[in-house]
Amino acid sequence: MLHSKGQKNCPHCQQGSTDAAQSAPKISRELTPAQVQLLEYADHLDGPDLVKSLKLLHDITIYHSHEPLDEAEKDALFTVKGLWECIERINA
Repeated sequence: MLHSKGQKNCPHCQQGSTDAAQSAPKISRELTPAQVQLLEYADHLDGPDLVKSLKLLHDITIYHSHEPLDEAEKDALFTVKGLWECIERINA
């Protein structure tokens, strides 16, 4: 779904409704303090710069490490890739 300005809506959000506005305090009550802190930190970062940083971390780990990666490390790198792809979609 696109706004008139070409911005994408989150399919789970009901922008402009009072229900969405009333659910905001509920969301912050469900988050841990660490999750709130992470969201506040990420909110101040520029999306494209955050994506570049995550890609660089991923590429350095895979292509410049001389140590073999175990399954947990591979899973973590896949999660990092998923994170930057989500951020790219938000900023598109």
